[in-house]
Amino acid sequence: MNQADFINRYKKFQNWKKSTAGTSWTYHDRFDQDGFFVIKNLCNPECLITPVPEKTGLIVYDHMGKIVQVKEERQVLGSTSRNNFPHYKEQYNKIRLEVEKQIGRKLYNTYYFDRFYYPGQVLDYHVDRGPCEISVSVHIGTNLEGDDMRWPFYIESPDKYKYKDEKKVEVLEYGGISGHLLQPGDGIVYKGCECPHWRDEMPGQQGHHYYHQVFFHYVIQDGNMAHECE
Repeated sequence: MNQADFINRYKKFQNWKKSTAGTSWTYHDRFDQDGFFVIKNLCNPECLITPVPEKTGLIVYDHMGKIVQVKEERQVLGSTSRNNFPHYKEQYNKIRLEVEKQIGRKLYNTYYFDRFYYPGQVLDYHVDRGPCEISVSVHIGTNLEGDDMRWPFYIESPDKYKYKDEKKVEVLEYGGISGHLLQPGDGIVYKGCECPHWRDEMPGQQGHHYYHQVFFHYVIQDGNMAHECE
C-alpha cells in the first residue's frame, strides 16, 4: 500500500469512528462511556468446549445446522472459524438475555461464530459491520501455558466530542486503549461498530497450541442497526 492509499484509508476510518461514536446508547453508563465492560463467569465454559478441528478455514452452517459452505478464513488467515455452529445456539440466546438485563435495552440476534487461533496469528485493528452493534467475546479455552496464557484482547474506547446543532464538531477526549485477559467463561461486551479492537500476535508453538473463543453479535431492537437482524 502506497502512502496516498494509506492516508485515504486512515481518513475514511476516522470518519467512520466519528459517525458511529455514541450512536448505540444504553442505560449502562459505564458501557456508554467506555464502549465495553467485562462480565466474569458469564457462562460455564464446559458447555462451549469442542475438539480442535483438524482443518482450517471458515465453516458456515445454515439455520438447520447443516454445513453449507467451507471457504478460506480471510480475517485471520490460517485460523479455523465456524459461523452459526449449532452447539452454541442455546448459549447465544442465554447471553443475549443477560446482556439485555445489563444494558437495559432489548436486542435482536444477528449471527455468531467461534474461532480457533493458532500461534503467530494476529487479529488486526478494526471495527465491525452493522450486525455487530452489541458484541460479546467469550473465552472458551486454550492450551497455552505460563506467561503465554496472557494473550489480551485490546479495545479502544470511543472518542468524546463537542456538539454544535447536534453535530460532532470537535474531539474533546480521545478514547483510551485497554487490554483484557479473559479467563474461560468470561465475556467482554463491547460496541463493535464504535470501538476498534484487536489482538497482537498469538504466542506459542506452531502445530501444538490453540486459543478458542466465540463471538456473539446482536443489534438493539429500536436502534440504528435494527435492520441488520436475522
